[in-house]
Amino acid sequence: MNCFLPPVAFVKKFGTDHPVWTLDTSLSYTRWLATHHYENFHVASFLLPKKLQQHFFNVYAFCRWADDLGDELGDTAQSLELLDWWRRGVEKMYAGEPCHPVFAALAESVSEYRLPKQLFLDLIHAFEQDQRVHRYETFDELLGYCRYSANPVGRLVLR
Repeated sequence: MNCFLPPVAFVKKFGTDHPVWTLDTSLSYTRWLATHHYENFHVASFLLPKKLQQHFFNVYAFCRWADDLGDELGDTAQSLELLDWWRRGVEKMYAGEPCHPVFAALAESVSEYRLPKQLFLDLIHAFEQDQRVHRYETFDELLGYCRYSANPVGRLVLR
């Protein structure tokens, strides 16, 4: 589908007011993103049981978007603005009003596996922190950062 784009290209083409697609198209998009954005993830997804693959794609798409909004724009202010928009998307999804194809797909996984909202918000917090902090002076500071960056991903996937 010609509107299946990586996150930054998607935002540049559609902005933040893109209408939500059908659920089937949203699920297809998260699958496409997971299997086209980075090769190693696509290979790893084959190791999952079939019934978990789509849910893994949905979580991956959320994480990929948050990561790219933080890392790929090259503009701290714009990254922070878009990460705030992504956070509001989490809130809307949990209120039953997904505002983006990734959230429409992810809502299925959140519902089926009761994925806690805070894990998604923590991950966004980590990407915001990446915009402000570029070096950790102590190991404890680094562990504090991991609480927001690595831990939520592990907890989402293992849930």
